[in-house]
Amino acid sequence: MYDGKVCASDEVAGSAPARQVRLAPLKDGLAPEKRALAEDLRRIFLVLGIGVRRYAARRFVDASSVTRYLNGERVPPWDFIEGLIAHVEEAKAPLTPEVRTALEDLHRAALKSNPHGSEVQALQDKLAEADEETRRITTRQRALEEALEDRESRLATVRGQCRTLETQLEEQQLAHLGEVELWQGEYERLQEESGDLQEQVVYLQEALAVTRAELIAAEDRCHRLETKLETLQELGGDGPDDEGPPSLTVMLEEADRRYSVPQLVRAVGDLELRTRKAMASELVRSASQSRTIEEVAALLSALRQAGFDAHAQTALPAMVIVRSVDDTSALARELFREGLEEYVLILVQASVKFHQPEDVADLALALHRAGLPQHAEGLLGAAAVVRPVPDLVSVSLALAGGELHDAAVTAMSAAADQRPVSDLVALSITLRDAWLIRHADALQQAVAAGRSASCVAEFVRSLSHHGLEQDAEAVFTQTQNRGVGHLIPLVQAFRDGRAWAVLFRAAECRSAEDIAVLISELYLTGRHQLAADLLVLTVRTRAADQIAELLEILDDMAPGSEAVMRAASRVLTPADAAELLTWLEHYGLSEPADALFRCTVHDELIGQAGIFLAVLAKAGSRYASQDVLCRHAGGMEVTPLASLLLALESAALTGHLQAVIHDRYAECPVLDVALLATRLHSTGGIGLRVERVLKRVVSHMVRVRSLTDQAALVGALRSVGLAAIADWLTAEALSAHGRPFKDQLKQEQTKHEQKVTSRTFWLPDRPRPRPRAARDSDDSRR
Repeated sequence: MYDGKVCASDEVAGSAPARQVRLAPLKDGLAPEKRALAEDLRRIFLVLGIGVRRYAARRFVDASSVTRYLNGERVPPWDFIEGLIAHVEEAKAPLTPEVRTALEDLHRAALKSNPHGSEVQALQDKLAEADEETRRITTRQRALEEALEDRESRLATVRGQCRTLETQLEEQQLAHLGEVELWQGEYERLQEESGDLQEQVVYLQEALAVTRAELIAAEDRCHRLETKLETLQELGGDGPDDEGPPSLTVMLEEADRRYSVPQLVRAVGDLELRTRKAMASELVRSASQSRTIEEVAALLSALRQAGFDAHAQTALPAMVIVRSVDDTSALARELFREGLEEYVLILVQASVKFHQPEDVADLALALHRAGLPQHAEGLLGAAAVVRPVPDLVSVSLALAGGELHDAAVTAMSAAADQRPVSDLVALSITLRDAWLIRHADALQQAVAAGRSASCVAEFVRSLSHHGLEQDAEAVFTQTQNRGVGHLIPLVQAFRDGRAWAVLFRAAECRSAEDIAVLISELYLTGRHQLAADLLVLTVRTRAADQIAELLEILDDMAPGSEAVMRAASRVLTPADAAELLTWLEHYGLSEPADALFRCTVHDELIGQAGIFLAVLAKAGSRYASQDVLCRHAGGMEVTPLASLLLALESAALTGHLQAVIHDRYAECPVLDVALLATRLHSTGGIGLRVERVLKRVVSHMVRVRSLTDQAALVGALRSVGLAAIADWLTAEALSAHGRPFKDQLKQEQTKHEQKVTSRTFWLPDRPRPRPRAARDSDDSRR
């Protein structure tokens, strides 16, 4: 054992000589640890050079207690030893760290020799550690509260800026809406004029090509005639009348009069060999415009077989412009019979581009009657995609009630798939105004079934903006019949009540697997409120087996049902969370119900948890019973337990509060009660609620705990700085127990003090055994 006496006496030996103070000798029978500590304390005390009573007055303690400490009858608390060391250092010289360490070791050894004192010191150490932890947590709580307040302030500022920007955007949209409609009409007029000019350009280009070909032929003829004339003049006589190859004009005239199809093909080939491609194309175009349909079809087929496909394709658009609709349909039928279906498609494309709306309708009808229904439908579908809205409506009106009425309705699907949303809105309005109800319905159904979620949302909002509320609702209802992959972006596209309507319908009509996918995707994309709302709606409207299947599927998906329950406890109102728990309990789904209850009671704010418990109690839930609450409280740490007690007080569940307090604190250590009081007292922003809970805890301690525990709790509360609560407890205990408690309290307060009247205080000190190391040293010297 460390020899503290030697170090202490050596430490103070260099100081000024102190006045001789007489102390009673140590009594026999002291434990070695207590005797060693007392001897060191006496040597240090003698350095002060003052009496026991004077030092007791200086320390504001009882002189008898100081006497017992110095005589070894009682082990002093460490703060007494620290104070003694401080006074010695102040009066003489500081002690070395080794001396302090030796005194600490002696003090611990002395405490171990007294089990009760050791237990008290251990509890005091634990209390000090708990107090330090409490102060640290309080500091962290204040920092978090300040950070939360700052973030909430910034959030409010950002939301205000967002609302301002939304208002400005809406004002700008309204301001420019009239201008957009005005320029839309001007745009349609210019588009019609552009179409007319385009037709004129095509016609003039064809005429220019013919004129250029005629000019080339005329110049060629002039050149040949000049050459012939010069030759005749040189020979001096007339030569044979050989004019060479005929000009384009001659060839066109001969083609119109008597050329057969093989001759026309040979003429084209001759022009190709002489690099007269423009003349060859003009020859084919001229023949196609003047010959019968059967001859034109044969000519095109022969050109295809001869490898002159380009001239045939060039002649077809020009033929559409100059020939009648009946000729075009008849030629399409003949070409289809010849197996030239790609030429038929060229005819259809040219008709869509160059024909007037009435001619497009007539051509579609003629193709249908000619046995080409697919090409008729293709013609209407292409017109629905590329022609302006008024032209498309004119075609539909021309075919309304006829053989191609259904085909015209079906063509609206092509428009819905490829036209921009603004065109689709204008087309819907125009079709409604023209009483083409089926066409408008088919168009809107195709939009709802085929377009993306963002396009559908824009289409619905535009219809509502133009007063077509019924159409907007029909599209919105129909688009929800698509796959679950479409519903998620649809919910994200709508920022009004329609998103809620999507969830409500999904909860009613979708399968459990689809609902699980929706909940999972909404949670993973950060839309916890929508995920929780969908879960609540599903639980309200489905049977128990379907709810169990839904939760089982959620467990197999990310993030799992417990994470969804945790999110629901955060974002749902306390009443909705209680309703969800009640339904889960009703269906016998105990695991998710336990998770929801645990998350809500442990994590929520006190006021919300109180409302949650009050609603559960009103509904008769077993989770609001005293047994369940006591079982949950039994496994809680101090912080969530304090919140639970405050929540029960807020919910006015007095009996439940008393049951939890009794179950948890009927037989626990006194230190646990002090820690609870510290936690309750440190809770800010509650006011009288904390006071009521603390008084209930104090009253419970007075009723069920022993006088010893009550007196010990008073001291513990005062040691952690809760003097007011200690006064409450003292007043309650005195009122209930009177003199016995007062005596017990006094005994608790003075149990570590040594009394002067004690017999052991005046017994002389017994010689202390020398350390073993010193005895070994003497033996070696001898």
